[in-house]
Amino acid sequence: MNESFRLYEAILWEPGAGYFLLDRHLQRLAASAARFRFALDADEVRSRLMEFADELPDAARKLRLELSANGDVFLEHVDVKPSTAVRAALARDPVDSRDEFLRHKTSRRGVYDAALRARRGVRDVLLWNERGELTETCAANVVVELGGRRLTPPVASGLLPGTFRAELLANGEIQEDVVPLKALERASRVFMVNSVRRWCPVELADRGGVRAQ
Repeated sequence: MNESFRLYEAILWEPGAGYFLLDRHLQRLAASAARFRFALDADEVRSRLMEFADELPDAARKLRLELSANGDVFLEHVDVKPSTAVRAALARDPVDSRDEFLRHKTSRRGVYDAALRARRGVRDVLLWNERGELTETCAANVVVELGGRRLTPPVASGLLPGTFRAELLANGEIQEDVVPLKALERASRVFMVNSVRRWCPVELADRGGVRAQ
């Protein structure tokens, strides 16, 4: 087992509605735990979450669930940021689509932290891979409006399969397809999507300032 990183989930809790997409979050956590051989008692985690909900205030909260390799669970809650427009820029360097850790939500944030450091003055960064394909942002999946279609990049491009992304795909609200960087130049709108803030419009600081290598 690996103690060098932790798995985590960020889950929206709302008064009256409870945890948003809880089953999807627990399924993703279980899949990652199995892949990295982390100890996980899914029923115990669900029970802990239900007990934790009794302590939450009467306001929407972002719950952070961390799982260590030995099965220890840590829970905390923080404010939910409003779903306002986010100013973002293209990453200066590509991610490696073969990097397995891009496909799991873990405490290994080096790729994302480096991308943010390289693009000061924006709140988030649009990532892209070695083939010049858009992938995600440092905090969310991406949806691009092109020709009346709402497209999100496939996991094979090198990204985290988000729970809200999965829900939108299952409901037919978005479609999965490769999104070349050049497509940003003709996109009518770009969104960040995740299960805590749902839809956030993206204000692009640039649309063609990076060349795929």
